[in-house]
Amino acid sequence: MSETKPKKKHYVRNTILILIVLILAVTAMSRAKQEDNQKYLGHGFDYMNGYSSTDFTGYHVYDSEKLYKLDHEASFVIENEEDMPILDGAEACYPVYSALALSAYRNIDQIEKEWHDRAEEWWNARELDEYDEESADAYFYNGHIVTFTNSSDAYYRLVNRKVDMVFAARPSLAQKQYASECNEEIMTTPIGKEAFVFFTEADNPVDNLTSDQIRAIYHGDITNWKEVGGKNRKIVAFQRPENSGSQVMMNYFMGDVPLADPKKVEIMNIGPMGGIVERVAEYNDEAGALGYTFRYFLEGMNQEKNVKMLAVDGVYPSVENIRSGKYPVIASLVCATLASNEKQSVKDMMNYILSDDGQEIIEKTGYAPLSDRNVTPTKENELIYDEIEFVLTNINMNAHLFIYGDLEGQMPHRFILKTDLDEIKGSVNQQYSDGKLIDDQYYIFSDDGSYEQDLIYDRETKTITFINETYKRDDLIVPDPGAIFELVTE
Repeated sequence: MSETKPKKKHYVRNTILILIVLILAVTAMSRAKQEDNQKYLGHGFDYMNGYSSTDFTGYHVYDSEKLYKLDHEASFVIENEEDMPILDGAEACYPVYSALALSAYRNIDQIEKEWHDRAEEWWNARELDEYDEESADAYFYNGHIVTFTNSSDAYYRLVNRKVDMVFAARPSLAQKQYASECNEEIMTTPIGKEAFVFFTEADNPVDNLTSDQIRAIYHGDITNWKEVGGKNRKIVAFQRPENSGSQVMMNYFMGDVPLADPKKVEIMNIGPMGGIVERVAEYNDEAGALGYTFRYFLEGMNQEKNVKMLAVDGVYPSVENIRSGKYPVIASLVCATLASNEKQSVKDMMNYILSDDGQEIIEKTGYAPLSDRNVTPTKENELIYDEIEFVLTNINMNAHLFIYGDLEGQMPHRFILKTDLDEIKGSVNQQYSDGKLIDDQYYIFSDDGSYEQDLIYDRETKTITFINETYKRDDLIVPDPGAIFELVTE
């Protein structure tokens, strides 16, 4: 009888099996974490080029079933497409400014439908070597005149003079600073009232929080619902991304009390760089969750399910309490413009928004109208810059050119060109070639689009020379190319 040999231990095979098990386990854990994080990423609604978490079907001017419509001809109508101010704003404000445009912009439904179809056709048939800028803008900004991004991008587009009017909450500190860096002043005009509300899951026994309790929760001093009369359960206080309208309002609400670091989640970044990125975790209806937003966004657009709004300082955010001012956390719905934008149609549109018709649209859309329409625009950022004066010397014309900013610092600027017959205001932009800025070469562009002129700044002689005249309205009296302006010194 032969001796039985012991079985060899297959170390390599076992090691491979162990590694496979570990890889599968790690993958499963990673996938579970990713899926778990998805619940914090808002509504995940892939819509309006990623700007929106809301299904706006029925709220566009070209499919306006859900928009409020006046039962009579509007008291103010803009007839020509080229005169219509370009609009943008926050998600919760889209139904407001869409309805305003539908009432006051003649045939805007047809205009935007044509642009929408053109943009879709361009996107579906585009070639790598072809670029239709107007169609691309209409596609990516979800419209040609009645556009939509969100409050953060809308303010950026406003400062860069891509839009004329932004409907949102007031700008954030970063947005104000950016405007100052671009030598622009943001002006906000209140056009309605809205409640800034706090909400929890529907079965939370807490119905009311004081303002001080809310600040203590978001500062991190109160961490359990039992401390405010609820169950023995941890408070999960969600915040919103920086520069969003609701986060800007929350910062105003907190005052001098700093916010605790927000809950963050890791997500896979879909883009050319790939990798994992961190984002602020948005509200999820888990046990103990607390969130905040604007009332219309929550109720009028049904953005959260199985939640309830809380009373603040004993006052519930009803329309009546918002209108009367009893509810303590009232936010102004504002229309933001640039102080440098002197288009008459923008001024006329602002007056229309404050008219009976405009306020009716705002009220019927879900906001509280203004009780006093005698409002004064607020200058959100103080612009401080030097005024540099240049005078024309080599041509028989009385002309003064004022540049606002530091030409030698290669920063954006404003200008005023004064002649005996005209005064033209606009922006100064640095020239570029092959994607690179060109030192000391600029072009001026009037706010009304009637005049564009290239110029060169000579640092040694401190003179400005007009060169290529790109565009000039026929009736403007301005210096021709070759004109030299010398610096005026005290």
